[in-house]
Amino acid sequence: MEAVNAGVNPAGNSTNHTSHWDLGSSFFFAGTIITTIGFGKISPTTVGGKVFCIIYALLGIPLFGFLLAGVGDQLGTIFGKGIAKVEDVFLEWKISQTKIRVISTLIFILFGCLLFVAIPAIIFKHIEGWTALESIYFVVITLTTIGFGDFVAGESPDKEYLDWYKPAVWFWILVGLAYFAAVLSMIGDWLRVISRKTKEEVGEMRAHAAEWTANVTADLKETRRRLSVEIHDKFQRAASIKRKLSSELGGQQTQELTPGKRTLSVNLTDEKDTLPTLSKNGSLYLNGLCSQSASGEISVIEDIK
Repeated sequence: MEAVNAGVNPAGNSTNHTSHWDLGSSFFFAGTIITTIGFGKISPTTVGGKVFCIIYALLGIPLFGFLLAGVGDQLGTIFGKGIAKVEDVFLEWKISQTKIRVISTLIFILFGCLLFVAIPAIIFKHIEGWTALESIYFVVITLTTIGFGDFVAGESPDKEYLDWYKPAVWFWILVGLAYFAAVLSMIGDWLRVISRKTKEEVGEMRAHAAEWTANVTADLKETRRRLSVEIHDKFQRAASIKRKLSSELGGQQTQELTPGKRTLSVNLTDEKDTLPTLSKNGSLYLNGLCSQSASGEISVIEDIK
């Protein structure tokens, strides 16, 4: 415990007691702080070391973000030039622009995985003595800044490492993180383009829907107006026909009551007892007529005194 607190690794042989805080290990530890990986194999134990670690993390992580963005842009530019040449070759083969974009993206991702995942995994497998799965596991967990700490490069007590090994590992972490940042940035650009196109398509669909709604509303209004006019015309026509029929029926009744028809004269005097008895047949009061003669044309005396 005293050895660990003093920064000395007690594991190993008696002739080589490696320190946790040699130049390479310290550089690697500083890199794991600003990259937010934090393997957890080594950590400060003194009060001064902890205070310095807090200040260094608060200042270093944002600055490292700017550095990472700059390196990612440079990598994107380098890969973009190479991809542009590949796209020119595909254009000569008369391949559609969409297929060229997909192929160039796959080439960019595959080349990056080969350079920052496959080759480092092979190197770690050879130097650290890990299996292929353990090497790939360490690479992915490190470049995604998860950093469980169960596998850490340069921390095996049974192996002797060169002084530049851990700084080289940290440089690989820096470039690998920049590559992943470039990939994420490219994916973000694609999502923004897709979102913009989707918004434009949705806007066009809304415009078409609004236009269709306006047309349907106008058609409904026109249909309702036309039906109203037709119904009004029909009512007007019916009223005209009714008035015409009424006038014709009134003229026929006037003709039936003209003096040219056969009339029945009635002598009326001031004495009511001299009047003959009136009999009712249907709705007509007949003067001295039987019901058989009621079928003939008669004149109705409207005013009976």
